[in-house]
Amino acid sequence: MKKYFVLHIIVVMVLGVSAASNESNIISISAHKVPYFSDYAKPIVEEAVNSWQEKGEFEKIAAWQKRVNETTRNAMIKSLTKECEKEYILMYSSLLSLNVTLGQYDSENEVFLLTDPNFGNMLVPVPISDGPTFKRQWITAELNPKYFIENDMLAIASLDITIKGLRHKYRYSNQASIKYEQARVDYNFNPIEIAASNAGAASKGQQTISERTITVGKSQVDLTIPETNAANPNTFVIVIANEDYKSVAKVPYALNDGRVFAKYCQRTLGVPAANIKVHENATYNDIRLAMAWLKNVCEKYEGEASVIFYYSGHGIPDKSDMSSYLLPVDGDGRYVTTGVKLDELYDKLGTMPAKSVTVLLDACFSGANRNGVMLATEKGVALKSKAGDPKGNMVVFAAAKDDETAQVNDAEGHGMFTYYVLKKLQDTKGDVNLQDLTNYVTREVSRQTAVSDKLQTPNVNCTPGLEDVWPKWKLK
Repeated sequence: MKKYFVLHIIVVMVLGVSAASNESNIISISAHKVPYFSDYAKPIVEEAVNSWQEKGEFEKIAAWQKRVNETTRNAMIKSLTKECEKEYILMYSSLLSLNVTLGQYDSENEVFLLTDPNFGNMLVPVPISDGPTFKRQWITAELNPKYFIENDMLAIASLDITIKGLRHKYRYSNQASIKYEQARVDYNFNPIEIAASNAGAASKGQQTISERTITVGKSQVDLTIPETNAANPNTFVIVIANEDYKSVAKVPYALNDGRVFAKYCQRTLGVPAANIKVHENATYNDIRLAMAWLKNVCEKYEGEASVIFYYSGHGIPDKSDMSSYLLPVDGDGRYVTTGVKLDELYDKLGTMPAKSVTVLLDACFSGANRNGVMLATEKGVALKSKAGDPKGNMVVFAAAKDDETAQVNDAEGHGMFTYYVLKKLQDTKGDVNLQDLTNYVTREVSRQTAVSDKLQTPNVNCTPGLEDVWPKWKLK
């Protein structure tokens, strides 16, 4: 009990400092300052764990090694992060006041659309027989929300609604909360190192425990994400970040690519957290479900929605016709049928009633991975794949062309393409048109990869007829 009491005191003390001093990483919700969860939890957990893992002056080495190891440290991190989540939700949900407005009723699906300026749109099932009374008596509505953490911010897991004159309780439920996992924070801990020897005896050696072999999250594009007053409630974002594959080599930094890009969408571009769906290590079915969600949203917005589709992961070519495929983490590089064909993806995106669709692909389709190693093609020869044909109001910005390989930027912990996309968004605070963005990224990626003698040329492709239109589009 003593150990947990002390840790809890540390948490409360550091929280006060973090919330007050970290102004650059705080956004404004309602009239209050609310930090992102990762900014809130990171210094608390890192300080507590780094203090806990030190060997005590009067602690024997054997006892220290039993107390402090990878298993016990992971358990400590999980416990502390969970405690931070509870404190964060309790503290900041009490500062927020819901301002939910009632929208139109969809009689075919028997749902009302509710909107809150902080939490976005919510669909609440209401039987058609209750619909008129629900709308007429909305002013009497009692709202009981439950919160969780999504995309690094508070989100509504469920909202129970009681209406005067109706016996039923009505509920909005965020299905993502059913799949809820502990919030992810990119911690960077000091290694645990100790070397000891006894007089007249051989050295007992050294124990080293580190969180990861490659440290990410230290790039300035990760640490200094511009906060803006932009508001894009009609923009919807799908982020697919596939790093850990089951049958082929992993994609270095893909998870970091997706997580940071999603943060830029929210913090810099002003997209509500509820409008951003991040799928890490997405399976074939995950991608299908993401597209189904996007299709439903676009149909409900009747041409007023803008779409951003971002992908970081493997791409593969079909050797029979050179068409290109995105590879889910449960896919196999030898069999294109386990992938998502680009042309089919573009067909689905292009037929959605969207004002604009911007596709960003940090992948290559030559059959090689980010380290230049072939995934499954014969004789180790990179193939010249077809890029696919955009449909509808669509522009596609891809990391590499033809038989080139999408490279990594090890110093920054990102794919080369994604790093320079983020860098331009950082430098301009998101206020950049697609023409200037593509010019900058293409120039910088081409220069950096030429120095290492690994050519990579980002390229743009759009639906015929949009050649004079897309350059003026902005993500913000």
